Amino acid sequence: MRRLSIGRIGVAWRITNILALVRGGGTITTLCNTERLFGMKYGLFILALLLTVPGIIKKVEAQESFADAFWQYRASTGFDASSGYYGGKESTSVLYVPATFQATKGAWTVRSVFSYLEVSGPALLIDGSSTGESLGVRTSGKAKGPGDINFYTTYSLESLYDRGLFIDFTGRAKAPTASFKKGLGTKAWDFAIQMDVAQAVGQFVPFITLGYKFSGDPTGFSLRNVLYGNAGLQYTLDNTFTFGAYYDMRQSSIRGAVKPQEGTAYINLRLNDDWSLLAYGVKGFSNNSPTAGGGLSLTYKWR
Repeated sequence: MRRLSIGRIGVAWRITNILALVRGGGTITTLCNTERLFGMKYGLFILALLLTVPGIIKKVEAQESFADAFWQYRASTGFDASSGYYGGKESTSVLYVPATFQATKGAWTVRSVFSYLEVSGPALLIDGSSTGESLGVRTSGKAKGPGDINFYTTYSLESLYDRGLFIDFTGRAKAPTASFKKGLGTKAWDFAIQMDVAQAVGQFVPFITLGYKFSGDPTGFSLRNVLYGNAGLQYTLDNTFTFGAYYDMRQSSIRGAVKPQEGTAYINLRLNDDWSLLAYGVKGFSNNSPTAGGGLSLTYKWR
């Protein structure tokens, strides 16, 4: 079975809108945007599939037909750590620990991501601005707890695989399970649609992502919908090592705030047929992104 899905951290993987700066009442309030964490969760998913391209292309049709008849599964976990000032005087550190479960059969993939969050500093993990206690404003100290749960469904255009072209369509729903009082989430549902395109050219795979997120609104507040995307290039050295990098940019949920922009470089180590280890580093290029970050993800697959 040939398949590929491209989309941060995100490859976007990751990827990862971590903070938004908003002005109100003559002061700057620093907020943490969950879109970066959504990007990171989806980015890791993309990487896991993208890294299989070289071997996938070599499969024969008989093997594909056999594989399509059975469910294939993946489970992964790891961590994402980041820190930055985001235009303020105090730094904010975020630790994100995801647990991902994925099932694939034929052209369809379904996936769920559960997470745990720890935040130290003035940032709030909410998808928009806040200036009052009703939104759980935290100007210092720490907050921790379960994050939101994300559900994904992806459809792949398998008819294009013989050309080395991979096009996926993905829908996402975010269940608001993170604490609104602690500033870890909005307590509002979010939805997103996304298209991912990759083209295998020898050992190189350039890829792009374009998506649109429909933002849920906290009580009494209005967040705007977000257009996001990324572009990158991957190189496969051999059956063990794969390298890549991509640039991620998206709108802020808050009108007038700086657009989050981040670069990510990664390396994947294929331990054996079932296990793989992904390591990546992140550099922010705006005041609405972390100064630096990185993480690890360990994946196990079976059928």
